Amino acid sequence: MDSFTIRYIMDSLLTAATIITPIVLFFVAYVRNKRAEHELRMRLLENNSNPELAKVLIESKLKKEPKLVMLRIGLPAIFASLFGSGFVYILNQTASKDFEGAVLLLIFTVAFGIGLGLVTALIIEHKLLKKAEETK
Repeated sequence: MDSFTIRYIMDSLLTAATIITPIVLFFVAYVRNKRAEHELRMRLLENNSNPELAKVLIESKLKKEPKLVMLRIGLPAIFASLFGSGFVYILNQTASKDFEGAVLLLIFTVAFGIGLGLVTALIIEHKLLKKAEETK
């Protein structure tokens, strides 16, 4: 009975963490982006800039290179899914043979696929950009 309770709690915690973590990270990135926009507006107002210029600067704000964004999301997704799958495997081997980690393994497999896809897209984009620069 004790082993079942521990497995149930661990399964519930891992499932909740796997689902909640991307949502929290998206929210943090959104808030960080809004703060950066607000700070840019405040600096422009402090310097008594032309409102038209401020609007153009905010709208045409330089975006981060997509390579860095893909790398920042892709690699943690790959490593977190590998770590999580290993943890579920070890928990299955040590705790008992009836550990139900199929949902977690599915989530980790999807995260691994997303991470692998993003890193692959990064590599393809990098090669295409090199080819485009060579043809110029």
